[in-house]
Amino acid sequence: MSFAQRNDNDPSTRREISAEASSERRGALSYDELWSRPARPAARALPEPRRDRAPIIATLVAIILGVAALIAMRERIVRILPPTAAAFRALGMPVNVAGLEMRNVHSRIITDGARKVLVTEGEIVNLRRERNAVPAIALAVRGSNGLDRYSWTAPAPKTRLEPGETVAFRARLASPPEDGADVLVRFKKPDAEKSKSWL
Repeated sequence: MSFAQRNDNDPSTRREISAEASSERRGALSYDELWSRPARPAARALPEPRRDRAPIIATLVAIILGVAALIAMRERIVRILPPTAAAFRALGMPVNVAGLEMRNVHSRIITDGARKVLVTEGEIVNLRRERNAVPAIALAVRGSNGLDRYSWTAPAPKTRLEPGETVAFRARLASPPEDGADVLVRFKKPDAEKSKSWL
C-alpha cells in the first residue's frame, strides 16, 4: 500500500509524527557565531561591603570621656588658665577655685558700751578631699545703692582646713557706717589691698 492510498480510518495504518513550528526564518550561521569564543556568564554583583562602625563608636566614646575629664578637672584647668572660668560659668558649671565655701552668713549690730559694733558670722567649709589653705576674709558694708561704704579684712579662724572640715568665723567692725544696707563677705584675693583695720 502506498502512502497516498493509506486509509486514515484504519487504526493499523495510523502513525504519529512529531512536528515543530517556527515563525523565524533560519539563515546560515555567521562567522562570529561559528568561530568566536562562547559568551561568558554575567558576573555576579558583589555585595556591598559592610561599614565597620567601631571607629565611629570609639570616636564618640573618646569625645564623651574627654568632656567628662574636662568637667572633672575644671578646677585645675581654671587655675592654669583663669579665662576659662567664664566659659565654664556660661555652661552653668561655675568653678570654685579656692575649694572653700561660706555658709550661714549673717550680720547684726550690737551695742558694746557706748558704741555700735557690726558683727558678721558664718561658717567656712573645705570642699576638697585634701587639706586646704584658708585666706583672710574680705568684708564690705554697702549702701542702698550697692556701692561700698567701708571695706576691711579679718583673719580666718584657721589657716588650713582638713578635708570636709567646717569652721565658724566671726568678724567685727566698730562704728559701722550709719547708711549701711548690707554686708558682702568673700575671701580675700592674693592681690587685694592690705587690710584697713583688724578687729
